[in-house]
Amino acid sequence: MGRVVVLTIITVALIYLEYKKRKNLKKSLIAIAIFGYILLVGYSGFITTRAIRPIFFIHILSVISSYFVLIYYLLKDKLYWQILLLPLFTIGSYFLLDFVDGSRYET
Repeated sequence: MGRVVVLTIITVALIYLEYKKRKNLKKSLIAIAIFGYILLVGYSGFITTRAIRPIFFIHILSVISSYFVLIYYLLKDKLYWQILLLPLFTIGSYFLLDFVDGSRYET
């Protein structure tokens, strides 16, 4: 849990330093929105997909890759929005399996 707090502080500091360096408010607001999205989808996915281990591990990897996309966006100004949708795909696949196979995957 401590690592998440440290990563959050580092990310907010990177966004702040990027804003101070380039004075680009639009980029900073997009980065804050993406970071909030990663936290929200990551946390909700950790709660819901824990019952099916393969989807849970795929969700962890997709949240980590989304975080790296955010860092890449801060450094290079290139956004790969397709990778940002991967955590939503894992949550959707969990709900699809729950719908198709029944409710034995409830947590």
